[in-house]
Amino acid sequence: MLMDPKLPKIMPDIAESQMSQLPSQLEWVGMEKVVLPLFTTPTRSVIAEADIFVNVSDSKAKGIHMSRLFLAVETGLTEVPLDRHRIKEVLRQFIDSQKGLSNSARMVLRWDELFRRKALLSEHEGWKTYPVELSAELIQEKLSLALKFSIFYSSTCPCSSALSRQLFQQAFAKEFCDDNLSFEKVFHWLGENQVASPHSQRSRADITLQLKEEVNEFGLEAYINILESALKTPVQTAVKREDEQEFARLNGQNPMFVEDALRIMKDALRPLTEVESFHIKTHHYESLHAHDAVGSIRSDR
Repeated sequence: MLMDPKLPKIMPDIAESQMSQLPSQLEWVGMEKVVLPLFTTPTRSVIAEADIFVNVSDSKAKGIHMSRLFLAVETGLTEVPLDRHRIKEVLRQFIDSQKGLSNSARMVLRWDELFRRKALLSEHEGWKTYPVELSAELIQEKLSLALKFSIFYSSTCPCSSALSRQLFQQAFAKEFCDDNLSFEKVFHWLGENQVASPHSQRSRADITLQLKEEVNEFGLEAYINILESALKTPVQTAVKREDEQEFARLNGQNPMFVEDALRIMKDALRPLTEVESFHIKTHHYESLHAHDAVGSIRSDR
C-alpha cells in the first residue's frame, strides 16, 4: 500500500511531544563508550572512548535527544587537537542541542597514550603505553577538568632487602670468621654467594590532577617524566644486559614501601603551579603475599 502523499511526512519526536508521567530532574543521561579518533596533540592521533552526558533540568521532560550528543562529539573532537577550549565548546553544544531540557554537561574521554622511552644505558628504546582518562564537567559555564593517568614502576620492599642483607652478612661471617681476608678470595666469594631480594614487584600508581582554569593544553608526558624520575624505577621497554644490571642497581638503591612511593610522588607534584589539587593511589602487586598493598594520598593545598 502506497503512502498518501497528502499525509504529513514529519516523523514523531516523543522526547519533545510527550511529558513524563513521573516528573523528576535527572543528574546525568547519555551514552558510554562512544568510539572516536582523537588528536591528543597536533600530530598524534589515538582511538578513544567517550562517555557523554547532559542533565535533565526540566522535570517534566520525557527524554533527551541522544543522537545530538553523538553528533556533537563526532564533529567537535575528531578533527582538531584536544584542549580546554575545544572541550568547553563541545559541552556547550551538548547543552544547546537539548533546547532547554538541560543546563549542565559531562564528558569522560579514555585512551591509551604511547610514548617512546629510552633504555637506561644502551641505545635501545621502545614504546610504552599509559592509560589516560580526562573528565570534564560544564556547570553554569564553569568548566572543571581532571586528568587521570597511570604509571608503572618496580618496588623492592625495604624489609625484604634488609633481611636479605642480614643473610648475606651471616654467610660472610661464617665463611671468613677464621681466615685472613684476601682480596682475591673475597672477590670470588662475593660473585658466588649473593642472596636475592624476593619481595620485589611491578607496581602501579593512578594519578588524578585537577587542573586550574587557565590550563588549556595537557602536558601529560611532562607529568609522567616528573613522576618516573622521582620514583627512579619505572618499568622498562627494550633492555640489554647493561640496562637490566642498571635496573637492579636502581632497585637496590631505592627500596620503597607503598607509603614511600606516595610521599615521593606527592613531593614531586607539589611544585606544579598549574595543578589545583591532586590525588594518588598506589598498588604494589605483591610477590610475597597473595594480596596487594595499596595506599592513597591527596594534595594538602
